[in-house]
Formats: sequence, C-alpha cells, structure tokens
Amino acid sequence: MQYLLMGIIAGSLTPFQTAVNSKLRQYVISPFLSSLISFLIGTIFLTIVILASGGQLLLTSHQVATIPWWAYLGGVLGMIGLTTNILLFPILGSVQTVIMPIMGQILMSMVIDNFGLFGADHHALSAMRLVGVVLLIIGVLVVVVLPGYLSRDKMEDNEHASVKLR
Repeated sequence: MQYLLMGIIAGSLTPFQTAVNSKLRQYVISPFLSSLISFLIGTIFLTIVILASGGQLLLTSHQVATIPWWAYLGGVLGMIGLTTNILLFPILGSVQTVIMPIMGQILMSMVIDNFGLFGADHHALSAMRLVGVVLLIIGVLVVVVLPGYLSRDKMEDNEHASVKLR
C-alpha cells in the first residue's frame, strides 16, 4: 500500500513540474533551455543525494561495458518528454498536457509488460487490463475530446443562429 501511495505522490508532481518548467520557459524563451536548466538542477540535486547517501558518482569500466546501450537512453527520453510538455502546456493547458502523456505511459507500459521488454517481468494482457485500458481511453475522450467537440458544436449553433437573425 505504501508503494502505491508513493507512486501517486510521484505522479502528482508531474503537473507541478510541467507548470514550473513552462513558467521558466517564459523567462528564458527557449523550451530547450528551460528543459536544460531543469535537468541541470536535477543533476545537481541528485549528485548531492548520492554523495549524502554514501554512493559513488562514477561507473566502473566493467559497469560501462556490461550495461546495455539502450539503458543509457533514459535521459534522452526524459528530455523529450519534459520538453514536449513544456511546448504543449501553453497550447493544451495543464489538464490535457498531463493527461495525454499519462495515457501514453499507461499504454506503453501495457506493451512493455505484455512482451517483457527491456528485461521487465512479463505480465500478460488480461481481460481486466484490457477493460482498464478501454476505460482509460473513454475517460480521456470525456475529459479531453468531448469538451472541445461540445464547444465546437456550440460555436456552430451560434454561427447558425446569427445567420438566421440577419
């Protein structure tokens, strides 16, 4: 239970991160510079945490030689995700900017689990998981797509009403 709570708390930080980095972008203009500053500050903070916990900062040559090449891509993927959120925030707003990546994370997690990719434990796509994905997609449609569709219909109704009144 405590691990589920930790996951929820970690997930609740994403909207804050997106909003803060989008605000930073307004000051530094570039979404890439905003992302770089964010990662640089994160790197400094992680360095302090590693040193304070007695960990080592450098990898051994054996570690470098045995780590699969794709395991180094986490930072690049994180940069793409963070920078994309910075770009989307002023366009989509907070809710949509956070919901769409979460939907992508859940869908890709299902693929990774189902096929055991990247050394992950294999968890077959069950009926329960499939129902969960369908509910997720319905939820995203209700929160993201439906309001835009309804407001577009309302605008079209107003346009037709104004034409009729002329």
